[in-house]
Amino acid sequence: MGAGGFFPHISPNRVDYLIRNPDQLELGGRRQECSFVFTDLAGFTSLMERMDPADAVSVLNAYLDTMVTIAFRRGGTLDRIVGDSVAIMFSAPVVQPDHRARALACALEMHAFAARYAGESRAKGIALGQTRIGVHTGEVIVGNFGGKTLFDYRALGDAVNTASRLEGANKYLGTLICVSEETLSGCPDAVVRPIASLVLKGKTQTLNVYEPIAAQEANGRKPERDTAYEKAFELLKRRDPLALEAFERLAEERPTDALVRLHRDRLRSGEKGDTIILEEK
Repeated sequence: MGAGGFFPHISPNRVDYLIRNPDQLELGGRRQECSFVFTDLAGFTSLMERMDPADAVSVLNAYLDTMVTIAFRRGGTLDRIVGDSVAIMFSAPVVQPDHRARALACALEMHAFAARYAGESRAKGIALGQTRIGVHTGEVIVGNFGGKTLFDYRALGDAVNTASRLEGANKYLGTLICVSEETLSGCPDAVVRPIASLVLKGKTQTLNVYEPIAAQEANGRKPERDTAYEKAFELLKRRDPLALEAFERLAEERPTDALVRLHRDRLRSGEKGDTIILEEK
């Protein structure tokens, strides 16, 4: 559909499911494990203030149209759209044994599209920002919530909030995709590098998170393990004094690698280990 066109808000798999199971239109929910993809387009609110409203809507519609289309193609269910942010759910209403792999594949495809779209927009003089993505898996309550005047199919639970928080964590970490260990447990072929052991705002337990190599490679090559980074990170994790030297060397070799700079700066300031406590959402 075109930039100014209407994109489907109702997931095809949701429609098919209700046709086969009309009784599921009743209020209520069930507990199950799902995977979630949360996205956010950085800086779009401020960009809209500088654009003609019609042009801004056209740019946003084209972006959302493709983001949602990617999710549907991967078998995802649209949980919600809030402004320029999108939340996608996998394994509901139709159970998908490979929901973790679907979620990661969806996130990577969304990332690739968003990078291309931002580049094309900037070439036209529209300073579109980067898209940040969080991916997490966990148990939630899925179903129809509301009342006589509101009827909404969605997921509720900590896993949903965590996926959203991981999207936001990218801003601090300097990454564009932040994937939890829980999701990666179902993606044996994923090529990633460790980011940190995060303590999200309001939490006490740590969450191991990773960055897909494809998320920081824009040349289209097949992703390969970042062994140099992995070795430096292992030193960091073990609180080895040689970690600072390793990250100083990497930072010189990779001046644009934000994650490397993050750990180098943490070590320079006296922090040790791979645990990062986030004070903001």
